[in-house]
Amino acid sequence: MHNATKLMTRKLVILLILLASPFSPAVSGDLSIGRMQVSIWSEYDDPGVLAIYEGRIEDATKFPIKTSFLIPKGSIINDACSLSHEGKHFCQLYTVKTTADYDEVQVYLPYPNFYLSFHFTPFDVAMEKRAFSYSIKSNHAIGTLEVDIQQPLRSSEFHLSPDDGEVKIINDTNHFYFAYRDLAAEQEQLFSIEYLKQDQKPSVDIKYSRMTGPKVFSSPYETQRNFRMFIYLMFWTGVGGVALLLLWIFRARIFPRPVPVQQEPAQQVPQVNEAPRT
Repeated sequence: MHNATKLMTRKLVILLILLASPFSPAVSGDLSIGRMQVSIWSEYDDPGVLAIYEGRIEDATKFPIKTSFLIPKGSIINDACSLSHEGKHFCQLYTVKTTADYDEVQVYLPYPNFYLSFHFTPFDVAMEKRAFSYSIKSNHAIGTLEVDIQQPLRSSEFHLSPDDGEVKIINDTNHFYFAYRDLAAEQEQLFSIEYLKQDQKPSVDIKYSRMTGPKVFSSPYETQRNFRMFIYLMFWTGVGGVALLLLWIFRARIFPRPVPVQQEPAQQVPQVNEAPRT
């Protein structure tokens, strides 16, 4: 009985450690990104800007890992996923740490391939002239960085710096492509974008996700945030339940309840009936 209780206690301790450590895998350390693609699509499916980071971290033998990505402050994250070798997307829970210049998205990656998409609004959509700067900065060194900047539909006077990108027309939309090699960790690549646009309508009327192609999101961003909060609440509720169970087990072992001593019933002396005297 004592061994069974000890074994169950040990299993509960291991379970508590696993639950309390959602980012238990190794930290990314000095890993580098072999190839990374960054898409910056202004007013594509939203009055703001859609940005997409995707690529592959080298040295697949060190996975799973915990890593982070730097994105503009106040961004609304759509997807933070890791792609398996079969091409399946595994969306991950993440945390956002606000720094002086960026939001740092900390995420667990079970596989080397990653996918991160988000929206942000760096300009006043009520103004005809839209202008903003975008800095790409990575915590990892990057072997090849490919950047795709899209000009919004119904816009004019589009100016981009640097201006030496390769222009391609895809679905009647101008795309400007840039390629850079051997970027050091935390090296910044800055782009300045400016154009005129008279309306506030996005280029398309559907939300975008490259994971499965264009699709309609059935819930707005606020609902997505509430759902993630519900997931975190359920997680920590489970941690608290396991902790209370462990506390009850240890308390029962340290302060066992006294076992009441049962008194044996008094033996009855048989009565001897005397014979009547004559």
